[in-house]
Parts: sequence; C-alpha cells; structure tokens
Amino acid sequence: MLKTCKMDFLGIRPYMTWKPIAFFILFSVGFTYIGDYSVFPMVFAMTISLMIMTYPFVTGEDSGTERLYRMIGMEDEDTVRGRYLYSIVVFLVATLAAIVIMNVVNLAKNGELLIGESLASGGLYLAMYILFTDINLPIFFAVGHKKAKAVAGAVLITATLIVVGISGFAASAFPKEVKALYQWASAHVLLIVLLGIVFLALMTVLSYTVALKKFKKRDL
Repeated sequence: MLKTCKMDFLGIRPYMTWKPIAFFILFSVGFTYIGDYSVFPMVFAMTISLMIMTYPFVTGEDSGTERLYRMIGMEDEDTVRGRYLYSIVVFLVATLAAIVIMNVVNLAKNGELLIGESLASGGLYLAMYILFTDINLPIFFAVGHKKAKAVAGAVLITATLIVVGISGFAASAFPKEVKALYQWASAHVLLIVLLGIVFLALMTVLSYTVALKKFKKRDL
C-alpha cells in the first residue's frame, strides 16, 4: 500500500511545479484578505485536492502504470488501498497549507489567530472530502478516468442538489422541526461527531469493497 502510494506521488511529480503552488498560495491569500472570507483557503484546498486526486488515474491511462503494477507483482488490494491513502495525504497536505494561510492572513489583518475555526472547518471539509472520494474512487477504478469523469461529476452534482433540495424544502415546510433539530444537534455535538465518523468509516469500507471488486474485473 505504501509503495503504491509513493509511486502515485512520483507519477504526479511532473505536474507539481512551482507555478500551481504559487497560484494556490497567492490566490488564497489575495481572496482571503480582500474578500474577508476566512475559510476560502479551505474551500480552495478541497477543490484542488479533488482535482489532484484524479491525476494517478490520468497517468495510469496515459502511461499504463496500473498495468505495470500488476506486471511487477503488486496485488490489486495494494493498488486500491494505496490510491485511497494517496487521496487522503493530498488533502491533508493541502489543508495544512490552507490552515497556515488562514491564520497568517487573519493575524496580519486582525491581529488574531483562528485556531478554533481552523480545526472546525478542517474537520468539516475533511468529512466532505472523504465522502466525495468514497463516491468517486469506485467509479474511476471501474472504468478509468476518461470514461468516469463525466459520470463522477454528474453523481456529485446530483447528490449535492438532492441534499440542498431536501434541506431547503425541510427548512421552509417544517421550520419548527428544523429549528428543534438544530438545537438538539448543537447540544449533542460530540454524539454528532461520533455518528459522522462511524458513517464515514462505513462508507469508506463500502467504497473500498466496491472499488476493489470493480478493479479486479477490469481488463487493463
């Protein structure tokens, strides 16, 4: 698993030049400072991470790295687990940079750090990122990046619209119940966090199982 993850990082190394890194830093700093939107670096970090997460699948189709992994005796389980690990490491690195930018900009602008907000938003975006990758990775492993990118995007957009639609309908049709639910959740934050962790863990196990099954059947 670790070897596959390392090889995935080596495969995307040519894309990780100083230009995209400088763009990420400068754009995040500028927008956060001028727009007064403290969590923007976190949003941008998640967006960039979702893009970088797909790079090994792109290089895998262009240069046949996944076929090479099989030829040199790597188990499909290691390839799939390594890709999940790679995705998480990408997000953690980008998020660490985002947290530093958030706090440095706010310290320069307002004279204070955003430690609590950084941790809270970091945890929220980590949960969202894991959910997105759990949806995307099985699709990419099943059919490859070229065929899957449109399907994966449509799935994410559809899921987002469904969540937003249900939330909006519930807030307008059942305002008292929604308010009561929000108050209950505010009073049971630890329980909500634990339930969220359990849900994401189950989703990841299901996602990995489906991804491995599809990848084993795929003809490279």
